[in-house]
Amino acid sequence: MYKVYVADDSILVRKEIILTTPWKDFDCVVVGQAGDGKTAYNEILTLHPDIVIADIKMPEMDGLELISELKKQKEETEFIVISGYSEFEYAITAIKLEVKNYILKPISDDELKDTLRKTIEQIKNRKNIERLNSNVQMAVKTTKICFEDILKIDFNHNNYIKKITDYMNKHYMEDISVKDVANIFFISESYLAKLFKKEMNVTFNDYLTYIRIKTSMGMLKNNQTKVYEVSLAVGYKDYRYFSLIFKKLVGMSPKEYQMHLTDIPED
Repeated sequence: MYKVYVADDSILVRKEIILTTPWKDFDCVVVGQAGDGKTAYNEILTLHPDIVIADIKMPEMDGLELISELKKQKEETEFIVISGYSEFEYAITAIKLEVKNYILKPISDDELKDTLRKTIEQIKNRKNIERLNSNVQMAVKTTKICFEDILKIDFNHNNYIKKITDYMNKHYMEDISVKDVANIFFISESYLAKLFKKEMNVTFNDYLTYIRIKTSMGMLKNNQTKVYEVSLAVGYKDYRYFSLIFKKLVGMSPKEYQMHLTDIPED
């Protein structure tokens, strides 16, 4: 349920908004109200509403000051600003504060409902993006751990392993197999497979997959690059299969990862 806070210096306007709006139809509940900006500011910091409906002109602190101060406190709130026709110049400031919803007095019931519906949709979209970004961060962290575990291996401990992994890091984009690499280094396929498992605690195919997916994650930072192009570049001719492997290891599809990676701060 979405929490709503109403701030307006007119008690009649507040009552009209609170008593005539079918809040349950929008899965909303009014958690507080105030007749001045300062009281509203203090209560909002305690109540953390999802939506704040605020009049532009209020004593102590006007609506735009209220929004500005709340944004400084990183409050995750969507705002609906109410103003009169003569206060149009305030709309410019509201836009600068990234307020998306603006209602003119006298307030129309239908306009308020439409604005409320649009605001709730904005909240849903924001939360979906936050959830996906959180998933991306977790995926990046988890995948980094996988790669770091592999990178901790002492490749110098076994000369064959070092040569083989060096080769794989240079030729991962090719259609290479255990048999192909074993033939190149003049060892049996079974010996190479056992060597990998013993020295690296992963299979040959697992290590090849790690290289390819790690490389693809770097390539997907460029949001202009197509998924199928990345797939081909890292050795997967079938981009659907690539997407399946990527999602299994990273936790989301390459497209989802690419779409939201730009929102993740660099380490």
